[in-house]
Amino acid sequence: MRSRREALAFAWVLGVCVTAFFHETLLGGKVLSPADVLRVSASFRGEGVGDFEPANRLLMDPVLQFQPWLEFNRRMVRSGRLPLWNPFAGCGVPHLANGQSAVFDPFHLIAYLGPTPEAYAWIAAGRLFTAGLGMFWLARSWGLRFWGRWFAGLVYPFCGFLVVWLLFPVTAVAIWMPWLFLATDGVFRSAGPRAAGRLAFAVALVLFGGHIQTSAHVLLAAGLYAAWRFGSRRGRGIDPRRIACWWAAGTGLGIALAAVQVVPLADYLTRSPVWSDRQREHPAWWTLARPRLLDAICTVIPYAYGSQRRGHPNLARALGVQNLNESAGGYAGLATALWLAPLAWSARRRVRRVPFLVGLVIFGLLGAFQLPPVDNLLRGLPVLEVTDNRRLTLWVAFGLTLLGGIGLDHLGRPHRPARGWITLWVVGASALGLLAGAAHRFEPALRARAMAHYRAAAASTPGADPTNYQERAQRQVRQALEFLPRYYGLVAAELGVLATAALLLGRTGRYPQGLPPALIGLTLSELGLFGFGLNPAIPRHDHEVEPPLIARLRRELPPEARVLGLGAELPPNVLMRYGLADPRNYDSVELENSLAWFDPLYEPSPAARTSRRAVTWATAVRAVNRLRDSGVAAIVAATPPPALAFDRVERLDRVWIARLDARPWAEAPGAQLAWSRQPGWARILVQATAPSRVVVRETRDPGWRALLDGRPVAIAPAGPAFLGVDVPSGHHEIVLEYDPVAVRIGLAISASALVAGILVLTGNRVFWIPGISWGGAWTEPSPRVRIG
Repeated sequence: MRSRREALAFAWVLGVCVTAFFHETLLGGKVLSPADVLRVSASFRGEGVGDFEPANRLLMDPVLQFQPWLEFNRRMVRSGRLPLWNPFAGCGVPHLANGQSAVFDPFHLIAYLGPTPEAYAWIAAGRLFTAGLGMFWLARSWGLRFWGRWFAGLVYPFCGFLVVWLLFPVTAVAIWMPWLFLATDGVFRSAGPRAAGRLAFAVALVLFGGHIQTSAHVLLAAGLYAAWRFGSRRGRGIDPRRIACWWAAGTGLGIALAAVQVVPLADYLTRSPVWSDRQREHPAWWTLARPRLLDAICTVIPYAYGSQRRGHPNLARALGVQNLNESAGGYAGLATALWLAPLAWSARRRVRRVPFLVGLVIFGLLGAFQLPPVDNLLRGLPVLEVTDNRRLTLWVAFGLTLLGGIGLDHLGRPHRPARGWITLWVVGASALGLLAGAAHRFEPALRARAMAHYRAAAASTPGADPTNYQERAQRQVRQALEFLPRYYGLVAAELGVLATAALLLGRTGRYPQGLPPALIGLTLSELGLFGFGLNPAIPRHDHEVEPPLIARLRRELPPEARVLGLGAELPPNVLMRYGLADPRNYDSVELENSLAWFDPLYEPSPAARTSRRAVTWATAVRAVNRLRDSGVAAIVAATPPPALAFDRVERLDRVWIARLDARPWAEAPGAQLAWSRQPGWARILVQATAPSRVVVRETRDPGWRALLDGRPVAIAPAGPAFLGVDVPSGHHEIVLEYDPVAVRIGLAISASALVAGILVLTGNRVFWIPGISWGGAWTEPSPRVRIG
């Protein structure tokens, strides 16, 4: 098949696969959203409704962070403003600077220009399509044959890592990994301005994805690949110093292109305790961490311990295993890991990139599952010492996918599985089959352990209903006995099919023409069964549900008031979905002065300082004065508050609401105030009888600027956390605007880098300037005037 026709055919097939994967949301009218997880809490369930099991209990972060942040981005961008400040969380927090808001992610243009929530599915589909297309082109440029490159391009977008993190900015970064490798190869093939420009845009897209830790992992993998290329002397005769210069220039230009996101984040980190907290949490590099050996099984059998999906048991916590997102990211299909990748190793002398890919997979496995010496090395390196290196399963999925394509190209003699390897498959299939058949024999022990676990959970949860916890225990046992035997049986059957095919191949030495497409189909079916429904498709009314509690709070509270939820009720940021504010901030990066101000609100804990810590009635009573000073007008919980602790308490369905006499958003002694405000901007009219300080209950940050009657004035501290502006007596106008210097610097660097990037990409194309023309940025000016 000719190259252009093949590329079009592959794009069509990939588009069909992606559409089938998202058919419920792209074609069926549902919404790609795990928002039904909110119905777990009493605030979102009506009276008389029993315990609710969401489609995927694990997916809280997209509901609490990424969906409301994207809607906020959309609203601000459509109004012609950058979303610099979020007034709905933590008494106000930097928004663009948090990184994960991903304001400049190109796929978010779908939401900015189109309707939501329909855009969620199109964004996800576009990302997976981009990942598959990039992997196809990378495999093709590496010389993989027809079936090998089709395998790589079709498997990568549905691998464990991209699917389990689909609704997170983690996947938004990982999709660009093949494109970054492709751009790196371009520099080694023809070191020059165009190749460096393409590399720069690939680096920028990685950083714009919105997850700086995954960006570090992707850039590190590309850097190791470049180092390997240098070491293997594959520059095709080009001066190595020239390659190094252009590769460094392209990488640096890419970071500069993303400066508008990177510089504000770096500035934000200097005012947050997250870096020091993570350094304290991680053990010293020379100590040995507890290996996550049981987790590694999920690289091959992802649902070995069930999951937090509806209808699945969740045995992971009881066995000390991490959740599915952290354990199954390296999954790329059973045949890929057990047959095709080992076949690729046997072809390492013919395919020179195989050793690098094998090293990438091994390094990723050792780092992700905390195995020495890689785990120790990562904890000793700057930046990586504070990243979550469990996400190195991306390297595993990436490497296994390409190795699988190479292995598919080398089916048959002399590249066939050893009989001992096939014997292990047969033994594994037999063991899983026996386990599936004998699962019901473990029912008494499983039931006893589940009941003990949920009794302890009920005892440690204030206001918990023991009956509900007993029902959960019974449901877990029932689901374990229904799901695990069926799943283990399917895995055993697949192992048996693979063993049979490998044995037949070993005898004949030739494979049938239909074997490569059959293995691709088998792997895609396996990945489809794993990933379909993992990211829920729910009816629109479930996504947009507004319970009576939210409706009452919106109706009765002033726009500036804040609401606090206790326990499982109204987790941080959930109120942002409804235009209500929360004094807590559900984010990995938080302002230190805000955390210090609210420290009495949280239960004492040696864990990191974060708004995710436990809040109880006891701590709320202890911090009630600070809550009033922060504009908190209501506290919501599933249990009643202590007697006489609050002036007014009411019950609504399953929850209690305690009312507080909250201080206004802005006030000054002896003065009358009126104001209007928008996110990151406010106008306050002051009528003061004497000089006074106007207190604005918005978190103090160096990015705030104040004008008093049109003239700049200094912002004074109003207590430990809030803003203050001193005014003389009389009538005055105060204008507050959040305009951080870091964003201005980032914009200037990004704009300059964008101009440079366009110039280097144009190469020899002639630009027209009155009286001067030149062939791109790398030739001398000419007095001739040409347009072309």
